[in-house]
Amino acid sequence: MRIIITTISYYPDFPSGAARLAFDEAVFLSRAGHEVWVVTEDFSGVKPECSFEDGIHVLRYAPPRLKQFDPRRIWVHQKLTQSLISRYIRSSIDVVHGHSLLQYEGLVKFYDKTVRKSYSVHSPVRMEMQSSSRGAPLLRRSGMLIAGRITQIIESKCLNASSCVTAFSEYTKKMLSRLHGDHILSKVQVIPGWVDINKFKIIHNRSAVKSQLGWPVDVPLLFTIRRLVPRMGLDKLAYALREVKGLGKSFYLIIGGQGPLRTDLETLINKLGLSANVKFVGLVPEDVLPVMYGAADAFVLPTAELECFGLIILEALACGTPVLATPVGAIPEILGRFEKEWLSRGNSIRALSELICAFLQGDLPTHDPNELRKKVGDYYSRDLVLPKLITSVIGK
Repeated sequence: MRIIITTISYYPDFPSGAARLAFDEAVFLSRAGHEVWVVTEDFSGVKPECSFEDGIHVLRYAPPRLKQFDPRRIWVHQKLTQSLISRYIRSSIDVVHGHSLLQYEGLVKFYDKTVRKSYSVHSPVRMEMQSSSRGAPLLRRSGMLIAGRITQIIESKCLNASSCVTAFSEYTKKMLSRLHGDHILSKVQVIPGWVDINKFKIIHNRSAVKSQLGWPVDVPLLFTIRRLVPRMGLDKLAYALREVKGLGKSFYLIIGGQGPLRTDLETLINKLGLSANVKFVGLVPEDVLPVMYGAADAFVLPTAELECFGLIILEALACGTPVLATPVGAIPEILGRFEKEWLSRGNSIRALSELICAFLQGDLPTHDPNELRKKVGDYYSRDLVLPKLITSVIGK
C-alpha cells in the first residue's frame, strides 16, 4: 500500500511525543513493506524538500513568516502540503493518516472518497490554542482564541470526513464529544500511545550514573522534561519547590526541554531562591534521555492543563522510576493504573508541594522497578499497541 502520514514535525528533526508516535508508525509500516510518505513542516528552513530517510519518503515545507492577523495563516499549511504532493507523488494513494490537522485537511480536500482517510487526535485544537494563549499579551491572546474557533471548525470537518478517528485516551474522546457532538463517538476508537520498551532500561547503580551526568549524588534527584510553555505547569512546580525547601527538605531538580518560557523560568527560579537546587539542561539527546529517566529518583509531571496522554509517564516507568504528577487530563487514566497515590490531591501549588514532600519523606507507596517495567510492557509496549493503530488506520 502507498500511505501518506502528516505530522507536526519529523521526529529526528524536532522531537516531541506526538512526532514520536507518527514516526514510529511510519517506520513500522515501511518495514512491513508499505510505501510510506511523511509530510511535515520544516521548522529549521534548511532541510531538503524531498528526501528518503529511515526507509520513509519525507516531504518538508518551510512556511513563510506571516503576521498574526494575516488571512493566509488559515490555509498556508494546507496549500503547501498539496503543492508537495502534486510535485512528488504521481501514483495513486491508498491511505492518508493525519497526526497534524492543517496538513491533513489539505489532503482531505486533495483526495477523493476512494482514498481512505484516518485521523489521530493528539489534543483537540481549540483546547490547545486556549492553553497556549494563557498569559500571552492581549492582542496575541485574542488572535489565538479566534484561531482556536476557526481550527475547531476545520477539525470538525476533518473528523466527519475520516473513516476512522483514533484518540490516545478516554479523556480525549470525551473532549471530542463535548466539542464536536456525540455523533462523532461512533467513529472514535481509543488506542493508547506506546513505548519502545527496549529503549528504556532500569539503572541499578543510580549514584554512578548521576556522577557521570554531573548530577549530585547526596540529595534526592528529581527530573522533568517538558516543552517550556505555560500549560506544562513548570512555574507552579517552582513555587511548590520553594515551599518544599522552606520545610527543610533537600532535593535537586533537573529540567530538560526547550521553549519560549526558558528565560522567564530561569528568572523565577532565581527569584525564589532555588538557583542552587535547579538546573536547566535544554534539549536532551534521544540516547541520553533513557539514562536520565533511569538515574533520577523520581520523575515530576506538574502539568497545569490539557495532558491528553503523557508518553513521558510510560518512558519513566519503563526505567523503573516513580512518577509524581498532577491529576490533569489523561494523567490519572494512565498513572492511576500504576499507583494512584503518586497523583497530587489537586492542581494547586500546595497540593504539588505536599506530594513532593511525601515522596522525599518516604511516605508514598513504592513499587519494584521490574514490576513497573513489566506492567508498562503488558499494557503499552509498542509491539503490542502499534499494530492495533495500524489496523484501524488502514482498515485491515
